[in-house]
Amino acid sequence: MAGKRRTSRLVWLRRGVQTAFLLLFFYLFLQTVYHPINRAGGGVKFFFQLDPLVLVTTWLASHALAAGMLLALVTLAVTFFFGRWFCGWVCPFGTLHHFFTSLRAARVKARLDTGAYGPWQKIKYYVLAAFLGGALLGLNVTGWLDPMSFLFRSTATAVYPALSSAIVALFSWLYDANPGVGAVRVTLASEPVYEFLRRHFLAVEQPHYHGNILIGFLFVAVIALNFFRARFWCRYLCPLGALLGITGRNPLVRLSKSSECNQCRLCLGDCQGGANTAKVEEWKPAECFYCFNCVSDCPSQSITLTWQPSFRAPKSARLDLGRRQVLAAGGAGLGAVFLFRTSALGQGRSFNTELVRPPGALGEEPFLSTCIRCGECMKVCPTNAIHPASLEAGLEGAWTPVLKMQIGYCEYECTLCTQVCPTGAIRPLEVAEKQKIKIGLAYFDRNRCLPYAYARTCIVCEEHCPTPKKAIWFDSVEVLNAAGAKVAVKQPHIDPDLCIGCGICVTKCVVKGQPAVLVSSVGETRNPRNGVLLENNGPYGG
Repeated sequence: MAGKRRTSRLVWLRRGVQTAFLLLFFYLFLQTVYHPINRAGGGVKFFFQLDPLVLVTTWLASHALAAGMLLALVTLAVTFFFGRWFCGWVCPFGTLHHFFTSLRAARVKARLDTGAYGPWQKIKYYVLAAFLGGALLGLNVTGWLDPMSFLFRSTATAVYPALSSAIVALFSWLYDANPGVGAVRVTLASEPVYEFLRRHFLAVEQPHYHGNILIGFLFVAVIALNFFRARFWCRYLCPLGALLGITGRNPLVRLSKSSECNQCRLCLGDCQGGANTAKVEEWKPAECFYCFNCVSDCPSQSITLTWQPSFRAPKSARLDLGRRQVLAAGGAGLGAVFLFRTSALGQGRSFNTELVRPPGALGEEPFLSTCIRCGECMKVCPTNAIHPASLEAGLEGAWTPVLKMQIGYCEYECTLCTQVCPTGAIRPLEVAEKQKIKIGLAYFDRNRCLPYAYARTCIVCEEHCPTPKKAIWFDSVEVLNAAGAKVAVKQPHIDPDLCIGCGICVTKCVVKGQPAVLVSSVGETRNPRNGVLLENNGPYGG
């Protein structure tokens, strides 16, 4: 009985550690809520810095690394000696999959049939090969499936906004209906709770994101697959799991069984990784998460995971992936580079004027090779201006950050997005430097602007312009109104030397639907080639 209690404590310890890291992830997630002091909460990059897949692909694609990313070497070192403990104990996305897997109502026989290793688990290694192949030539789209990026992006742009909206709707209903008995009303309890949530959980304003439906659907689909196979994502799709599986295929902590084992195979029922725990000679350390479920489930207490300091890899540790299949997957990644870059945008021969990047973003080529589509900059933006791109930058740029100024603008005094980028795709900026960076150039649509189209004076755009010397100036002219009478109006113009493209004029424009003033990427500081020809051939020309 002592052995049974000991293994149970190990399982509870693992659950406690998993819960602690998951709560840490959500705590750091909430640290990206807008801070009035213009400082993001500390440690928000932590889980990305632990991620060796981000480290490897970013270095291969950009040949540069942010210093904090070297923390991922610790993850690799631990995995090399002790196996895939990271997947079973640390990874917050893995913990979510583990939790939803535990909700399955499958019978024991069904769990035994699906608990063993299957050849489809090789898919994640081919996905990894494709990502690495593309990264060799500068194509870094690992963020599409990197678990940290996938989880944070999904939570920031889909789960959190939906949850926030539901909470506000619930408490608004409670406030309006105010049910209760006599003088005891529900608002006596609900209002303090709502005030706490407003201070510590809810955004200042309800966030909205372009493309959130697709991102949310993919997240829900991936979670739902756990009811089909235990930790489906981790077993079949996760490229980080594949990298850690390769690194930790010869660990010093290995499965062993005593002679009391009667081959009942119950250890397969709750095996999270499909590691073939039924027989020691078939155990696959590259697939084992060290969850200790097999140890706890064994009725004869014959299974242990013990220290075996041997550098001779067990026969079952071999990853029989097939040389041709691996080369084909890597070749597909290489081929994707040439396919993506056959477009005009990919060759740099054309610029999408709607592709306005956050201040501090690197030039487009190094930006794409460094950005991991994590969504940190989107979550931290106080005006909800930064959104996941669809095809503004081509397929290669899907889910990279782009500003949508009909929804929000780039706050003049804010540098939060430059503080939270884990890879340096958006470089850190001080406020004074940020205020000099041009992310684009505003222009007026004279068919919609009130002074031009309807002979009515409007100065709202100029009133909100944040530059010390206004980038919007007026020309007082006499025009004919609809009755044919002459009226004096002020027609606005943009000073291209002063406009930084912040987009507040777009957000605040009184013309609804399509605003009468727009911002294009023309004139952006990060790309001098993306300019218009001015008389002096200044920073926008050439």
